[in-house]
Amino acid sequence: MKKIILMVLTMFVVVGCGGGGGDSSTTSASDSDSGDSGGGTATSSDGAKADVPISVDVVVPPTEVPDGDELQACVAIDAVSVTDLAGTITEWTTKSMNNPDEISNKQCIPADSSIPVDNDGYPKFIVIDLHDLTDVDIIQLISDQLVAAGEYTGMSLSVIQGTYDSLIGDTLGQPQYYSYVGDALNKQYMEVVDELSFDGLDINIDVPTTYTMTFDLRSMLQMLENAYYLKNKGLRLVDNLMAATIYGDVDPATCDSADNAYVYLYDSDDSGYGDLGSDNPPVHTAKVVDSQYSMGYVPEGTYDVMLACNALADLPNQIDLDIDLDEDSMHDDQSVSGGQEYYKPF
Repeated sequence: MKKIILMVLTMFVVVGCGGGGGDSSTTSASDSDSGDSGGGTATSSDGAKADVPISVDVVVPPTEVPDGDELQACVAIDAVSVTDLAGTITEWTTKSMNNPDEISNKQCIPADSSIPVDNDGYPKFIVIDLHDLTDVDIIQLISDQLVAAGEYTGMSLSVIQGTYDSLIGDTLGQPQYYSYVGDALNKQYMEVVDELSFDGLDINIDVPTTYTMTFDLRSMLQMLENAYYLKNKGLRLVDNLMAATIYGDVDPATCDSADNAYVYLYDSDDSGYGDLGSDNPPVHTAKVVDSQYSMGYVPEGTYDVMLACNALADLPNQIDLDIDLDEDSMHDDQSVSGGQEYYKPF
């Protein structure tokens, strides 16, 4: 059984005394027994222990998935964890998830099979479809969990690979994978590689914060040699107070086919402009729809905004493609600040 760490957004409650409910466990990444998590003790104004709500929203950008959920990107998740500055990991399995049986996407499970259970009757994992993701799926993963207030270096999901016991799979001669890309009859193996992570989750008792995570499936899922690879690409976690929006109109005459057009966002400090599979990929992409585009939750910084007329052909497993980046019309050295909207037309 293969496993990967995939970072996620959700909502959880932070308490000043540390520890948690359910089946949460704490282990030290450095094999030390330090009692200081690095986050300090959080208290309310009267000295009592206080709860800190931390909410994280989910934004799924438009994809080229046909109507009717004909294509699925199913991932099996068996645990959620957070890591603090001292390297202490707090982990929750399905035993502490709210209604784990109801979270799983039923279309991802073979009709004649079910998710295996542990000795206590809990499902060993839940499975979600990245092409049909809702904030309800994510929020329920670790809703109401308890951890100590303080600064954390990351939050993660453990994604696993395996196969169901299924007569359908035996009849078709095709394994019924836990994690796959495809549909009910044609399931492409998902190779779980890389560690997908985000850093700097700061849980502060005095400054309630909402984080939003977005991800780009075009970058995350790469097709290589008849298998999909789940990669550490296209994931972003942004403090909403420090996030901006970039949007604009695109002149229909600018590109031969607006259906193939995207707007690419690059860090101004990068050494060049590459495609999705290069050493200098865009940090954010937005599909042009009805001659308009919008990029939400852009972290504060300085960026170059460029139109790519044929970016639909830009695949992360193909490097150095001839992507038509219109440098003549780009908006370069654009400084963005949190809470602001910036209109950048082409």
